[in-house]
Amino acid sequence: MRRWAEIFFSATSVAILVVVGFKLHELDMPIARFVRSFDINAVNRIGDSVAVIGQGVLIGVLFAVLALAGWWWKQDRWKETGVRGLVALFAVTVIVLLMKHLIGRPRPRFAHADDVMLGPSLTSGMDSFPSGHTINAFAAGAVLTRFFPNLGVSLFVLGGLVGISRVVRGSHFLTDVYTGAIAGLLIGTVVAVGFTHWRDHALPQLLRVGVPWIVVTFLVIWIILHRAPAWPEERVHLWVGGVCVLCGVLFRLWGSLRGNRRELLCVLGNTSLLLGIAVAFAPWWMAALIVTAFLPHLVQFYRSENWSFNGLFSNKKTPTKVDWRDELIVASAAVLVILVLRSLQGILPLAS
Repeated sequence: MRRWAEIFFSATSVAILVVVGFKLHELDMPIARFVRSFDINAVNRIGDSVAVIGQGVLIGVLFAVLALAGWWWKQDRWKETGVRGLVALFAVTVIVLLMKHLIGRPRPRFAHADDVMLGPSLTSGMDSFPSGHTINAFAAGAVLTRFFPNLGVSLFVLGGLVGISRVVRGSHFLTDVYTGAIAGLLIGTVVAVGFTHWRDHALPQLLRVGVPWIVVTFLVIWIILHRAPAWPEERVHLWVGGVCVLCGVLFRLWGSLRGNRRELLCVLGNTSLLLGIAVAFAPWWMAALIVTAFLPHLVQFYRSENWSFNGLFSNKKTPTKVDWRDELIVASAAVLVILVLRSLQGILPLAS
């Protein structure tokens, strides 16, 4: 990735994460009030069981056993994973304790207003931010994924479930979990790969993969907790989204018939498809957020180092065979995603 593209990409990613954080903060108290409104034993037991995965003591024992097993059986990868995991867990513990008691955010059961006074505190119950279980789970997942890449998806799904369990049990706000997940990923990858390699290689990759997933998860949470807009506005969203999807398919088809314009037309087509899906069920600002998050993937900054617009506007044509089945699948998938997400709109309407 070129230097200017790296700086732009990193700044944009940080801005997206900040926007998502502020928007999630709007959902903190509505979710906390909803959680306080019910007490279901089965849900509580499941939440407590899942939260065990994020306990620092358990994770520390597992890493210690892995390090000892690697030393005993002369498995360098096991040993290094265990050692780096213990270092990451120690770093996480120190950082979490400092943040919890310096920020002093009350846990949901002690908070009864949207505006909460923050400040240093050693009082029990004033240590909500960030979620320790979540940051432990994601830091451990980052270290393990570095040495066992095939486990990555499963580990981060477990980390997400740990975070959800802490919210459902009323132990943390949504933003506590969100911050814990990001901090855990950052600390875990720094310890796993080293700061120099992390800064130059691991961080861009982490942002490239992590930011889109964070935005998509945020989008699903948002539409589940918000009612659909009034019918005239909803109809506008559906029409605009449908037109964008249609334009995206047409751009892709046109790109398959053009030689030197193919990359540009494919970028435009994929961007239009993504924008159409987002506009159909999300606020306008969120549609822009989604496209921005996926922009590096759409224009492929990191795959085409020497890619430029030179020659894209030539009249030379290179006809190729159009695979109508692929385009039909793409269009059908876009419509299906819109229908599924529209059906989820406001299932749990906790926010206006």
